Amino acid sequence: MPGAPRHPREKERLASLRSYRVLDTRPDPALDAITAAAARALGAPAAVLGLVDEHRQWFKSSAGLEEFLGHPSRGTSLDVSFCAHVVATEAPLVVPDTRLDPRFADNAFVVGSEDLRSYVGAPVVGRDGLPLGALCVLDQRPREHDAAAVAVLVDLAATLAELLELRRLDATAGLGTRDLLAESHRLRAGIDADELVLHYQPVVDLASRRWLGVEALVRWAHPERGLLPPAAFLPLAEASGLVVPLGRTVLERACAQAARWRREVGPAADLGVAVNVSARQLSEPDVVDVVVEALVLSGLPASALVLELTETSLAAGCTEVDIALQRIRALGVTLALDDFGTGYASFSYLQRFQPDVVKLDRCFVEGLNRSERDDLLAGTLVELALRLGCDVVAEGIEHPDQVRALTRLGVRVAQGYLFSAPRDPQDLFGPAPGRGGFSRPR
Repeated sequence: MPGAPRHPREKERLASLRSYRVLDTRPDPALDAITAAAARALGAPAAVLGLVDEHRQWFKSSAGLEEFLGHPSRGTSLDVSFCAHVVATEAPLVVPDTRLDPRFADNAFVVGSEDLRSYVGAPVVGRDGLPLGALCVLDQRPREHDAAAVAVLVDLAATLAELLELRRLDATAGLGTRDLLAESHRLRAGIDADELVLHYQPVVDLASRRWLGVEALVRWAHPERGLLPPAAFLPLAEASGLVVPLGRTVLERACAQAARWRREVGPAADLGVAVNVSARQLSEPDVVDVVVEALVLSGLPASALVLELTETSLAAGCTEVDIALQRIRALGVTLALDDFGTGYASFSYLQRFQPDVVKLDRCFVEGLNRSERDDLLAGTLVELALRLGCDVVAEGIEHPDQVRALTRLGVRVAQGYLFSAPRDPQDLFGPAPGRGGFSRPR
């Protein structure tokens, strides 16, 4: 029997499923109650909430399953999973007689002691619009199910999806009472509809005022709400798992744009681009492949890419993340520690990750010339980074006296509204106060 089909966005779907952190966990009475209701509503002896990962279908919740199978079970391989077909198509699946359906006639659950003869399943869709698994009812006798019965199962599957949202460890972190499910579906649609846009802010040499590169900053061109800043949707993307496809889109577009500038604009021949990377992206098993693909497809040299890592992204670090960062650095990509000095573990990250660049957070820049204590704190952070061999980029420069203070501290590179606000790529080479063009940073 051929293996179960995979969802067309399988990598993104798996990232979404992992963000729920509900695989292989203890029984949940609330989920079990909905699953049992599905069995009763359709008059079936067994019902299952099956969550489908890359290897197995997990029986997250079930009613009557042990009696149906004749033995206890927590999951099954994808080779015999009917729910995997529901996930792949994102549509209900009705199989009145499994022995008459060529897709399932030789399935082990059909020809074996389980004697599964009829199946009805409805997708359980997460708030990012991707299916996590299926709610299904099982019977050991062939039977038809009309449209009304399937509609009931679809409604119960939606209820299960809402319950799973409440089980997420980060379901509402920082998002208040917003309609997370609806907003996540809208963001998913926005990503698919190419509504994300990138603006770029120059990174400037303080002595010559020449542009050394740019940082890519994502915006959402929402059809009803206008151009939204990152704060309006990135927390939602983080909580829903959509930050993985969003981050991949940003990386690919930023690399492609930088490569285009290097080819077509003379002063930008050595232009580099910095892109932010989230904790969820770093924890993905294919993160290195994603970086390589973005570089290969765009033709951008690895030396022209800077990945900016926040303390939040590094805090979730594990051996796999450490290895991934080592492999990314081995490609020739520059690693930068963003928002340096704002978290409790800044110094440990300097030791652990040995970044090539540290970005001095704007809060320390704002404090310059305010008091001797503030100047001492900023100077200490800069001196530490420089003595460890890191380049320092100061963020949030708005006044000339900040430039003078940073120069005295030994900072050579900065970005901020004093030089340029983040700008649309088509406008980046237009007139701008103080712009001197691009040059290689070292």
